[in-house]
Amino acid sequence: MKKVIFTLMFLFLISCVYADESMLTNCNKIYPLSADNLYMLTLSALNSQGQFKVVEMQSKSGYIMFEASNKKQYIITISKEGTASSNIKILPANSDFSQGTSIQKMVFDTIDLNIKNIPQKVL
Repeated sequence: MKKVIFTLMFLFLISCVYADESMLTNCNKIYPLSADNLYMLTLSALNSQGQFKVVEMQSKSGYIMFEASNKKQYIITISKEGTASSNIKILPANSDFSQGTSIQKMVFDTIDLNIKNIPQKVL
């Protein structure tokens, strides 16, 4: 009986690990833009939706924390991937992936729509 319980718990843990890995792949995307341009485009995407509130941002490190309309907080990190591309990750601040990836998909779709209209820096 103990072997059966141990086997079931082991299979459950393995399935949880693979579920989190599949969620992480949906939270990550590479764009053919510089990190600065992707950062500005991401801020523009968050503001254009009207349902996100930017809580904290640091442009030097490429970090944005925002709150969705469901009161859950998310962290966006933007990093340079190469000479002409950047990586963006949108993760829940509390690492709870139970809500799915609809928020991430919404932000990525908005970035995809506006990728040709990069906002310019105002000095």
